[in-house]
Amino acid sequence: MRKPTAEFSDKDLRSAQATASALLEHLMNELATGKGIHLESILSALGALAGRACQVAALEGFARQELGYAGLSLATVTGTDGSEYYFGDAINRPLTERPYSVWDLVAAEAARLGATLPDMAELFQHNAAMVGQPSYGVPRWAPETFGEAPQTYLPLWDRYLPLIRKSAPKTQLWPVVCGIAVQQLFQKLVGQFDLGVQTRVVMDCAIAMAKLKAQPGA
Repeated sequence: MRKPTAEFSDKDLRSAQATASALLEHLMNELATGKGIHLESILSALGALAGRACQVAALEGFARQELGYAGLSLATVTGTDGSEYYFGDAINRPLTERPYSVWDLVAAEAARLGATLPDMAELFQHNAAMVGQPSYGVPRWAPETFGEAPQTYLPLWDRYLPLIRKSAPKTQLWPVVCGIAVQQLFQKLVGQFDLGVQTRVVMDCAIAMAKLKAQPGA
């Protein structure tokens, strides 16, 4: 784990690390089947949780004008399908634009383990092109693989939030927990799968679920 920042102390980061381990363990146990764990499922689930964590953190940080959110933009866009989406610097901040953002954590670990990273700008361009489409949020899987869209796993957020909040009570820390959980998963996958592709899958899901406005009960 890197050095603390003005936003996150050593204690915060230690809490995030421990909480991420517990989250990943619970998630892997829940998604396990008689054939083991379906990789695409856990990647999509972690991406969905990371995206929802970013949305919650961004909306709270923006509303309260917390450290790092003052002066940032936030807009709601309605797609042709009637769904609403968030755009702006505030949503992007915990997702990609601060130290310990989801992208910062996921990309750093994938690169450390030898992966070739996807282009972050292209990830956002792809997401914007999908807005309002029936296939919104479906990540770009590795060839000949498939999985559920991240929306399928959004109900897990309410189920796991008490676990996350217990050890990491700060809302701004929740995306960090999810990003570290992805790091820990990548450490289990190294040498078996293309972590560059897995980074793309996680970020496709995280960006989509950060921007799709949460619906009651979802």
